[in-house]
Amino acid sequence: MGSAGIKTYSVISKEEFYGLPTFPEAEGKKYSAIVTGANGITGAHMLRVLAEAPERWGTVYALSRKPPSVRIPGNVKYLAIDFLASPEEIAQQLKEQVPKVDYVFFASYIQAPPKEGEGVWSDDAEMERLNMLLLSNFLSALTLAQKIPKRFLLQTGAKHYSVHLGPPLNPMEESDPRFLAKPNFYYPQEDLLWKWSRENGTEWNVTRPLFIIGAVPDAAMNIANGLALYAAIQKELGQPLEFPGDTSAWDAEKPLSSALLISYHAEWTVLTPSTANEALNISDGGSFSYGKFWPVLAAAYGIPYGTAEVDDAKFQIVDMPISPPPRGFGPAGRIRIARSFEAWAHKPEVRKAWETLKARHNLAPKPDPFDKVQDIFGLLDGEMLGPWGRSLSMNKSRKLGWNGFVDTQESIFKTFEELAALKMIPPFQRPKAIEVKYYGY
Repeated sequence: MGSAGIKTYSVISKEEFYGLPTFPEAEGKKYSAIVTGANGITGAHMLRVLAEAPERWGTVYALSRKPPSVRIPGNVKYLAIDFLASPEEIAQQLKEQVPKVDYVFFASYIQAPPKEGEGVWSDDAEMERLNMLLLSNFLSALTLAQKIPKRFLLQTGAKHYSVHLGPPLNPMEESDPRFLAKPNFYYPQEDLLWKWSRENGTEWNVTRPLFIIGAVPDAAMNIANGLALYAAIQKELGQPLEFPGDTSAWDAEKPLSSALLISYHAEWTVLTPSTANEALNISDGGSFSYGKFWPVLAAAYGIPYGTAEVDDAKFQIVDMPISPPPRGFGPAGRIRIARSFEAWAHKPEVRKAWETLKARHNLAPKPDPFDKVQDIFGLLDGEMLGPWGRSLSMNKSRKLGWNGFVDTQESIFKTFEELAALKMIPPFQRPKAIEVKYYGY
């Protein structure tokens, strides 16, 4: 058999992350990079990944409105820049403080307040206005400052496939058509980046993760934080883990995206010539469902758990506002709610238990998760209650040479440990062995 078509890849593993790429052709290059949204869940982990390889990344400029809340590695320089300022103001700072830039990792994002009584992402117009400003101001500033990178990577997400609006096309693939029944700011962001890249002769990428898990001091929009808080407080109250939805929500496969793996994938994406001008999905690469995880989470905290609700009389029914749903046909997505994490978070006994845990373990006074109930616990409702599965195809990245993988359960527990180290949740240590008992076995 000949060797035509055979490609060999060198990969390494780091702790719970397997099959990570190596970059022998980039060693000693001392690239310069800009990471925007450097305090956010992706931006902070992107800095960690680039800081691991100073021989590859000579200088990394961390851009955000506020100073980093964690230690800055040696090859990272922090710049306080507000992307809601004018392009001219941003350009002046770039001229003065950034000699050159080879790559840009754009992870800036603003979560607009929802409309009264509606869900987390309900104000489409304000979400688009704010997030388009972030990107357009920065792109204009790069042009004005004459700081044009070789490659510009924009992170959007799986909401590109409108999975938040109902059952999507499954598996979700990068070539899927846009779902235009409702505004989605990811689409004009992509269009703007494509236009700017053509005009400036640079390459682009768009990456699309699912719900992101990772530990940063401001952990809003982070389901790991909500899960850990719920489990710790239920343990304090002497209560079991109660599952919020029906058997469909219990069984639905819902892979996640770990922030560190997203960042390894982003580095691989910009340094791989064959990925130029491509959109790429990124997930942990394995299977995950909340039903299978629920007994594991309960065992890790040493408390009992409840299964999915089966009594039809106990459900509140919510129909999604889009019909047909993103799959293109059939009725609107229907959610059956037996319990709500957001409603749970408003209970007086829950707040009291949280204050007890804060005092006992000297937890950080700010940010207080109960100041952002909808961002944390409403997000958890939205993630876990939907009965439709989601499959994010990784075929395209794999064909291009990506082999990275992390076990989502291990990643969640690692994130719990990091959240505990940040004093955001009570102390947590991953059990070396978890004895899980499944109902009926």
